Amino acid sequence: MIEYALKRSKRKTLAVSVRDGAVTVKAPNRASVAEIERFVDKHAAWIQKKLAEQAAKTDALKPVTDGDAVLLHGAFVRISRSDERGRIKLADGVLVVPSKYADRQKESAAIAAWLKRTAETELCALLNDYSAWTGLGFKSFATTNARTKWGSCDGKCNIRLNWRLVMLDRELTEYVIVHELAHTVYHNHSAAFWAEVKKHLPQYATQRNRLKTFSAVTGLYR
Repeated sequence: MIEYALKRSKRKTLAVSVRDGAVTVKAPNRASVAEIERFVDKHAAWIQKKLAEQAAKTDALKPVTDGDAVLLHGAFVRISRSDERGRIKLADGVLVVPSKYADRQKESAAIAAWLKRTAETELCALLNDYSAWTGLGFKSFATTNARTKWGSCDGKCNIRLNWRLVMLDRELTEYVIVHELAHTVYHNHSAAFWAEVKKHLPQYATQRNRLKTFSAVTGLYR
């Protein structure tokens, strides 16, 4: 039997979602338990498939969740805990973490802060570079802590990028940045929008599909 969280509302139809290894069923207030159970049974195969896919993505990040490494630019960087004072730093291919962060929770927060600082600098530079390259301008930039989105661009061309992009390789970061820059011209996902993306990234479909395999990364350092 599949375990799930039930959320009732004034909605008219049943729906199921799988996120972070948890199943949620949204149901109308009037729906009976028997009706909901039949709905879950009907979609059991799909639910199990999604749970397995998400488990695989999470397992792939085990070096990070175990505290042995950080993911940076698409590669695992080993964490080296040191007695020296000072701040976290990247040296000789390892991330040196001072012993003052001995508490696991404090260490995780400190690493996240280091990654955010790195992301703010790198993503700002990359966004400016790709803006110049594509000829697509933007108004402002900031990093975000979004749970499900890698980036966004509002109607005033303010671009926001998830700081966890610094964990991904350059090709995937490139796709997200160009995607958001294209939104400065087309505030939708129309054929014209995708044509704009393709003009700059002919292989964008491959990049977009590969990005999906890293969806679990947005759940790190929460």
